[in-house]
Amino acid sequence: MQRRSFLLASAASALAGCGDDARQTASVDEGGGVPIPLRHARYLRLERHEGFVVARLRAPVADQSGGQAQEQTAVLVLAPKDGPAPVLVGRLQDATVIRTPVTRIAANASSDEAFLGQLGVKERLAAVGGRVSYDDDVRRGVMEGRIGQIGYNWHAPPNLDVLLAVRPDVFLMRLSDLAHTPVLDRARRLGLTVAPTFAEDEPTYLGRAEWIRLHGLLTGREAEADRLFEQIEARVTALKGAASQRPPVPMVWAYPAGGDRWVVTVRGAEQAYLADAGGRNLLLRPEDARKWSSETLATEQMLPVVDQAQVWIVGDLHAAPPRGAGVERASPAFRTGRLFANTGRSNPAANAYDWYQTAFVRPDWVLADFVKALHPDLVSEPFRFLKPVAQGAYK
Repeated sequence: MQRRSFLLASAASALAGCGDDARQTASVDEGGGVPIPLRHARYLRLERHEGFVVARLRAPVADQSGGQAQEQTAVLVLAPKDGPAPVLVGRLQDATVIRTPVTRIAANASSDEAFLGQLGVKERLAAVGGRVSYDDDVRRGVMEGRIGQIGYNWHAPPNLDVLLAVRPDVFLMRLSDLAHTPVLDRARRLGLTVAPTFAEDEPTYLGRAEWIRLHGLLTGREAEADRLFEQIEARVTALKGAASQRPPVPMVWAYPAGGDRWVVTVRGAEQAYLADAGGRNLLLRPEDARKWSSETLATEQMLPVVDQAQVWIVGDLHAAPPRGAGVERASPAFRTGRLFANTGRSNPAANAYDWYQTAFVRPDWVLADFVKALHPDLVSEPFRFLKPVAQGAYK
């Protein structure tokens, strides 16, 4: 039977291949790794081999120009810096080698900033998307020129000139548009070590958070990452259990998009928060991985149900207010003041909103907020991401 293997050796060992150097060579069957258990992440697989870890990443990446999504994949070999330099052969010869722990990191997604922040290694950031980080230290570093700006993933492909200047140990590239894949390939050809990240593509909120396990392996904080995720998972389980004992509260999650239109949460991980917190989304739609978690509805589609909404997540307070729709008057949530915005952790002067950063990493905090909004007596801690909206402030 043909062996599928790769060779882990120092460069000198690979050239000599005998004597003392041969003892530094380890031939490992590709299928011989032991899976590192992941309970929620769909687009991440980890395997532990002797002296290194293989990470397999995959996710459908959207074509923002309107074309069909295409699956993108990557294989990473994480090898300790204090060990031999890996030489890959066989089916893993095209894998990306990352020497760990990494100490200079570039990231074009706010969520990756948050993963590193939760692990206590934000000082390792050499480049980020731009100036709107919710973290004061990171934002100050960008403003003072100590941290490079490469452009956020939702805005444009990363700036390769900046990446070449800062020379990170690894570039965590959030690949949010198929049009950016040529830039990823070019970055690799220029000698940059690139790891595409797909945490934000995960269909469940715990699946997103479980990517902290990869960040822990990259930074030498594996034990801390494992411990934190176990805490997150345990708190989520407890919150879901408590909320499930209460009758579901009718609610909606919608904000006005100007004119006669509303952006409404109808499915996906965001809808899962509502269900797990003991809410009944009056505008629920069937799950469909091909569609966004929100849809745009006209006011006439909202009116038949809003008179039942006891709680309303209005979303962005900077959105255009409703105009003459009578929606506020129809909803008990507006009349009784049970309105909440997701701007509780924000710095408007800096255009920085932690909902788009730490919320991806700490679903236990997010779920606690939703449970508190729906069943106030079940959670005693203060709101974090949600913020009660004063009556009359949203008109």
